[in-house]
Amino acid sequence: MTIEEKIKSLGLELPEAPKPVAAYVPAVLVDKYVYTSGQIPFVNGELKYVGKVGKDVTEQEGYEAAKICALNCLSVIKSVIGDLDKIEKVVKVNGFVASAEGFGMQPKVKKVLACNLK
Repeated sequence: MTIEEKIKSLGLELPEAPKPVAAYVPAVLVDKYVYTSGQIPFVNGELKYVGKVGKDVTEQEGYEAAKICALNCLSVIKSVIGDLDKIEKVVKVNGFVASAEGFGMQPKVKKVLACNLK
């Protein structure tokens, strides 16, 4: 099963790579490594979730936002290498959750980033 087939089997869809909203490069290939810029939950050119988890955004919405960010990250990687099945190994993943004071469930929100696509 290809990575894109796996994504579809999870009921998800790989979007077109979001266009940068500032002066940055979403992803770059250096030697055999792809480096990506941070992703935010853009869907069809619009920010889907705004605010801090635990205050303006529910924990479930935070999880959905993280899922969108992960898919956007994969889409910018695909835009650079052409085929996600060229990925041999993920070396590093950083995930940040904008959260309200006292909110302590960041690992639950970020668990989407730990999925195994192969």
